[in-house]
Amino acid sequence: MKRTLLIGLIASLPLFSFSQNKIGIFGGANYSYFTNGTIKNVSLENSMGIQLGMLYEIRLTDKIDFRPKLLFSQQGDKKTEQISCNCFEINQTDFELSYINIPLDFKFGNKVYLITGPQIGFLINEKKLSNNFIFTKTDIDIGFNVGFGTKFNDFFIEFGAYQGFTDLFNYPISQYKGSARNGLFKLSFGYYL
Repeated sequence: MKRTLLIGLIASLPLFSFSQNKIGIFGGANYSYFTNGTIKNVSLENSMGIQLGMLYEIRLTDKIDFRPKLLFSQQGDKKTEQISCNCFEINQTDFELSYINIPLDFKFGNKVYLITGPQIGFLINEKKLSNNFIFTKTDIDIGFNVGFGTKFNDFFIEFGAYQGFTDLFNYPISQYKGSARNGLFKLSFGYYL
């Protein structure tokens, strides 16, 4: 199912080939983390990853574009220090996660612009780094992007943030109940072909 959806998205890109529309490629870095809810109890550790992808920019008005993307993204939360206590905190859930993400962003502005929109991600690889009983419970991550960028000639630079709304896993210990969701900051450099 996931493979069919991705192949269909890639195959449909040429159908939108209008003169004002653009195809671009980009790459960059992610700084990812887990949250216990939306922007609450953020666990920030040494969690750098990469993102690589392509976009298709569809002109809607003079200052609004629809920008679907297809990208590979390394996410998760990687432990940097051992915790020696009899507690259980969100920063003890350490994973390397790889996703194929499909952001459905809208771009507002031209030379300097705002980007915002929903995103769906498909988990393609999971590596557990901690010795506890927590495992991811879903292969799909749904969330929202917001960011800004600037364009010069055929190049662009963008900075953004993503907050997932899907509970990736729960830690159901009576006094430490909670769930974890994906979050990340991203910096990317791109080029319009």
